[in-house]
Amino acid sequence: MKARPTNEQFREKLEQVKLALRNEIIDGKYVPGDYLPSEAVLASAFGMSNRSLRKGLELLVEEGWIEKIPGVGNKVKTRQARVTLKLVCNSITHLNLLLPELLKRFQVDYPWISVETGLYSEIPGPNSAENVDLVLIDNLQFQHVVECGYASRLAPMSAHAGMYPTISRLFAIDGQQYLQPIIFSPIVLCYNKTHFRECGLQEPDGSWTWDDLVHHAELLSNGSGRYGFCFHGPGANRWPVFVLQSGERFEWEGTTPNSLRGTKLLESLGLFKSIIQNRRIFPMFWSEDSREINQMFLEGKLSMTLNSYMGFNQWMDQDPANVPDYDISPVPFIDEPRTLVIALGLGVVRHSLHAEEAKLFLEFLTSEAVQQFIRDETNSIPSLQAVHSTIAPAAFNRPNRYPLFREMLFSYRTYGDLNIPASAFPKLYQHLKAYWANIIDEDELGERIDKVRFGEQ
Repeated sequence: MKARPTNEQFREKLEQVKLALRNEIIDGKYVPGDYLPSEAVLASAFGMSNRSLRKGLELLVEEGWIEKIPGVGNKVKTRQARVTLKLVCNSITHLNLLLPELLKRFQVDYPWISVETGLYSEIPGPNSAENVDLVLIDNLQFQHVVECGYASRLAPMSAHAGMYPTISRLFAIDGQQYLQPIIFSPIVLCYNKTHFRECGLQEPDGSWTWDDLVHHAELLSNGSGRYGFCFHGPGANRWPVFVLQSGERFEWEGTTPNSLRGTKLLESLGLFKSIIQNRRIFPMFWSEDSREINQMFLEGKLSMTLNSYMGFNQWMDQDPANVPDYDISPVPFIDEPRTLVIALGLGVVRHSLHAEEAKLFLEFLTSEAVQQFIRDETNSIPSLQAVHSTIAPAAFNRPNRYPLFREMLFSYRTYGDLNIPASAFPKLYQHLKAYWANIIDEDELGERIDKVRFGEQ
């Protein structure tokens, strides 16, 4: 006697029926107005009873693909042709959004739309042979897009009323929105709580200046391979924090910056230099990227580092036993609390051949359900304010003070606040690293910067 299928097996069979018939409709085997084969024929083809087959057809009715005409049959109601969207983004985006999982969920909701990803280089123009529909880029990249005159290659849109206004404005020009923010993060101070307890020290708080950090870092360094503080200095999301805290910005005469001599900008660069050269607290380690610093922190070799919420995603899959008891605090400050904020925004390319489908993906990533998924499954901060009304403890490695970002909103600053063209960052860094390595002094740094036309491409 043949065993009856379990409830789970029965549901899987119904899902198979639904998917098979739906795919045939999408592929054009049946078009609107056509009738599906009789229920008896379909039941035989799928190896199930007429009664069970009807339950599978009911799923198609619920999704709007067919309608049941009593006494006649099952009529195809709608058809969506298959569409493939091209999304370009940074490689780290896959981790920060768990993008592969989100793409699977999107295709469940929109089975006729698939999304392929590629690495972002720039937004292609209307005459480009590259077929790109969506771009997912950070706010510094967007600044570069604007400076290059490529913003017109993006489809303008209305600002999403539910997003943090401070973050939405990072992707707008003169009030016109071009990208919707998906996630964001301030740069914060990350610290090993166990090290502080062992040394009998109070944990960092929002009152810390850089002098406080240096003092505590010296006490935390144990002389046997553990250092009190370190971060990836060359990172474009690290050294600008110090310059932002100067309270000043670069001023220009045409394409040439005004002199740095006697400015707080120069003082902040000197502070950065004094910290990274302090061998009592800061190891002489040539890091390739922030991931190497994060690994040192993970191994207990560092007591404090600068990090972002997105950086914590590197630890999500780690065995909790291998992750230090860590938490976060606002970065120390010079005169007033300031930190750099990084955001990731999604936009539709104006010349996309599939603009309507691209908008569906945009609506999907900004929906409350997806923003909640990002909140619950990653350390990234979703841009939709409503999902932060309650933040439950995560099942992975997350700092206890995760909600701190809300209390820091007033301190957020951007690359734009420095008044430096995005294209100038690499050029400026070339001179700064020579200064930080003692190859040139403050006077020569000023002379070099005075002679460079940063605004030129």
